[in-house]
Amino acid sequence: MAIIEPEFMALTEDLDVAAFWEEDARCQDFTRAKPRCALAFSPDDHWIFEFMAVPSTLRYYHDKPYRDALHHEVNVITQQYVGRAFFDEDTWEHQPKRIENLFDCDFTYREGSTPWLTPATDDLTTFARILDRAEALDGAELERWALPEPFLAEWDQRAAAGKPLPHLGTGSRGPATIMTSVLSPETVFYWIYDHPDLMRRFRDLLAEKMVALNTLLRAFSGNTRPGWWITDDNSALFNRPLYHEYCAPVLQRVMDAMAPLTGAPDDPIPYQHSDSAMGHLLDMQYGLGIRAVNYGPTVDAGLIREKMPAAMIFGQMPPLLLRNGSAVAIRGRVISDFQKAGATGGLTIATAGSLAAGTGVGRMRWLMKCVHHETRY
Repeated sequence: MAIIEPEFMALTEDLDVAAFWEEDARCQDFTRAKPRCALAFSPDDHWIFEFMAVPSTLRYYHDKPYRDALHHEVNVITQQYVGRAFFDEDTWEHQPKRIENLFDCDFTYREGSTPWLTPATDDLTTFARILDRAEALDGAELERWALPEPFLAEWDQRAAAGKPLPHLGTGSRGPATIMTSVLSPETVFYWIYDHPDLMRRFRDLLAEKMVALNTLLRAFSGNTRPGWWITDDNSALFNRPLYHEYCAPVLQRVMDAMAPLTGAPDDPIPYQHSDSAMGHLLDMQYGLGIRAVNYGPTVDAGLIREKMPAAMIFGQMPPLLLRNGSAVAIRGRVISDFQKAGATGGLTIATAGSLAAGTGVGRMRWLMKCVHHETRY
């Protein structure tokens, strides 16, 4: 049932996956003093559905034993062919609240798709009331809201069983995507121009509550390690002036609180992922202190290196090229990205975005082989 491309399996008969990852562990630092570039894969729920021809996405999200068993089945396959297991086999049933939920934005589940955050409203008066409620929620009330009883019960059960517990408050979606989830993208930009005071209030309240919520989550989970990751696919919807006014201030406030930079060698490395064409925003992101990036496939590796000289680039293999392209084309892209961005030692070969649904383990093995032979120092 899994996708195992025979032509790519034939090309990689001599690949020693255990030796590949043993060497990869010595290739993680931003330096040329290592054997080659590192490699990273990022399969997710979209990928697993097509890889295993999952008959029901709703069951996957709502049935923990089924989900865990499916993860185990996939891990056995990827461990055999790629040398890595990617999925948690003891998933959580409950989660803390998300920042989007504070603004009445909740997930919609539909058969055949992944969960989708549904906009809260397109009515001005209703949204103003939503902001009023979010602003008023603070302190003990915020804690009760953020940590629902079913989640607390599951946390206590896992703690009593001696299971590992996650560090919370480590990152979230970025402001562009949060705003365009709480409100539809069209509404966001209409209101930015027609009702700027309301949208500036949303911006400032979003920054304040992101810090408050994640500070709370860190304290609850005993997380004392600074750092912050950002997933912000909708960044490309904002031009430079609008990103500077509405997104950068949120990121700056959150990173100042969650990932303060002191200039010390062990400073946290803020990370940004975005599938989108956000090449026009690279210098602003660099100015915010972001030093590890995974951008969309239209953002050229050479441009990233030019605009972000000290950033570790996770990319820039187009996901659809890895899924659909010829072996020659895939190899050529690895060589090209290495020539453009690998000279400093700050490139980790990865897909520019998540691993595309429909990509099989044969093609993953071919990417491993290309990295092994074509990115050596």
